[in-house]
Amino acid sequence: MVPLPITEDYYLVLEVVQTATPELINRSYRRLALKLHPDRNAKHDATEAFQLLVQAYETLKDENKRRAYDLIYPSITRSRPSPQTTQIPRSPPDWSAQSEALSEAAQIAAFQRSKQERGARWLTKKRVFDSSISELQRDIRRLEQEIRNLDSIVAAEAREEAQKNSWGTWLLSPLYKKAEESEDEKARKDRERQERRIEKDMKERRLGPRKADLEKEQSLFRKAKEEMRAADLIDDTKIRVTQDRMYARETRERQEREKAERERVMKIWKQQQEQREKQAREAAEALRQQQAERRAAELKRQEKEARKRQRIIDEHDGTKRFREQRAHRNVPKGSTSTCRHGGWWPKVQGRTTCPTCDEIWTFLLQCPGCEMRACPRCQATIRPVRSYRRAPPEVRTPSPDFDYYDWD
Repeated sequence: MVPLPITEDYYLVLEVVQTATPELINRSYRRLALKLHPDRNAKHDATEAFQLLVQAYETLKDENKRRAYDLIYPSITRSRPSPQTTQIPRSPPDWSAQSEALSEAAQIAAFQRSKQERGARWLTKKRVFDSSISELQRDIRRLEQEIRNLDSIVAAEAREEAQKNSWGTWLLSPLYKKAEESEDEKARKDRERQERRIEKDMKERRLGPRKADLEKEQSLFRKAKEEMRAADLIDDTKIRVTQDRMYARETRERQEREKAERERVMKIWKQQQEQREKQAREAAEALRQQQAERRAAELKRQEKEARKRQRIIDEHDGTKRFREQRAHRNVPKGSTSTCRHGGWWPKVQGRTTCPTCDEIWTFLLQCPGCEMRACPRCQATIRPVRSYRRAPPEVRTPSPDFDYYDWD
């Protein structure tokens, strides 16, 4: 399977120059890996950017892969569109911010690459200047030494001539007679002195231009050095401005993220607060409803107790006339009995209505004297209370349509 052609600028991805050392590549990779890792980068394309960074690092850290990549790197840089002809694509805000960050990083990398290239050119130029200046200084030192040698020879001859013409030599001349120099010897010495003067004059004439050339070379060296420093200072200023812009953008993005996070937390807090207030209102409403129900139940219970007390009073505090009216009401027509309804009332089975309270019962009780019938409740009010001990009541089965014990 044919591998896909490489079209990415790995040096730009790692923010290094093409001549970067492996140590610089490792440092840049560690720094960018911490910045672009998906766990720290919340952008939607963080994974793709991190994978591209890893691919660039894997290619450049290996010498063979880097050598093969450097062979095709010029074609990659030529195929990359220039900033003047590049059109800004429509992209989401996060992508545009990342593109801007990459563009600023590329600018910083370009400035650093320019500084490194300028430094390399400056080293070459500096070696040329150093070689020229060193050669001129050697020539100047050689000429000065030769001039000093000639001066020393002239001084030695002057001392010898002065010693020859001194008083001591004249006084000792009778004792130490020296051979007089011939005319040829004097001419030879004069010729040598003349040659030395001419040689000294020529060397002094050559020494002046050499010194001027040295000063000129030194001036050019200082000027080139100042220009290099000025260019580096401009690049450093641009790098610092770009870094400040990147820092300001990162600070603004961080502040925006913090603001969004604060707004999100505040929104959640408000929702929780509203939910707590709603729960508090519901709890208060439920509490009021419970209190109202308890008050209603209490009022109902009090009314029930009041009705019960009133019923007991009505049942146990009746007058004789009321009893007689009740007794007269239950006496059959045409009867002239004066029965007091005492004794034990037997049961009369059969579903019927009580003649006193008009309620339906499964059985009624019948007076043994007058044969008056009544339900157990009405029989308790009709039958007189005996002072002697009564027989135990018979166990009675209540009607299914009426609860014997529920008087409410």
